[in-house]
Amino acid sequence: MRQAVELIVHHAGRYPEFRYYISLMKKAESYLSNQPDICIETCKSLLEGVSKSIIERLDTTAKREELDKKDVGPLIKQAARLLKKADNVIEDDFVTRCSSLAHALGTLRNERGDISHGKAVPKTASSNDRLSALCLSMTENVLSYMLDAFYSIPPEPSEHSQEIDETVEVEPDLPIVSYDDNGDFNDWLDEKYPLPEGRLIYSSALYELYYEDYVIKLEEFREGFGGEE
Repeated sequence: MRQAVELIVHHAGRYPEFRYYISLMKKAESYLSNQPDICIETCKSLLEGVSKSIIERLDTTAKREELDKKDVGPLIKQAARLLKKADNVIEDDFVTRCSSLAHALGTLRNERGDISHGKAVPKTASSNDRLSALCLSMTENVLSYMLDAFYSIPPEPSEHSQEIDETVEVEPDLPIVSYDDNGDFNDWLDEKYPLPEGRLIYSSALYELYYEDYVIKLEEFREGFGGEE
């Protein structure tokens, strides 16, 4: 889910709380092959959570306790309509199609999910990694589209926004850097900081968890400083 992660990190100066979703995105990817149903369940939770966060920030009358009672389909519809109301980035057909995807994920979660709805063993039905890969890809595309539309809208003053104090230094938005476009740098990091087998590789962990440090090290590397001992 690198595209969605890059958007969240790039706009962390204004919305640092959205970084909460990065760990869930990482979890969805990690369960892709070995536990497909947990991957799908996490995708559904991501769509729910991001939709709720967007609604709360674009609708000052929204109440969290009421949003928590809604299913993922209606939540996506509500979030997408608010995005369209604020800006014409969202296409009309997008709302219906995203709601259908969310409904499908919700159905799979209810029938096969291992966490929210515990299952007796043996499970009567399980998903395979091809289905979880499809769900993951579709979820990333929807999240990226919604987040991009959301970040393009200047937020209205609300309980989530604070007046800017000119005496306080505000963290600037970071440049969007693609992990996959920096293979030579990633290889250099992984050779320099090897991790035990079976764990995340260092470059990926740095990118996902400490993006600012990744960008700084990348700039040093490109300038010829980082690659020298």
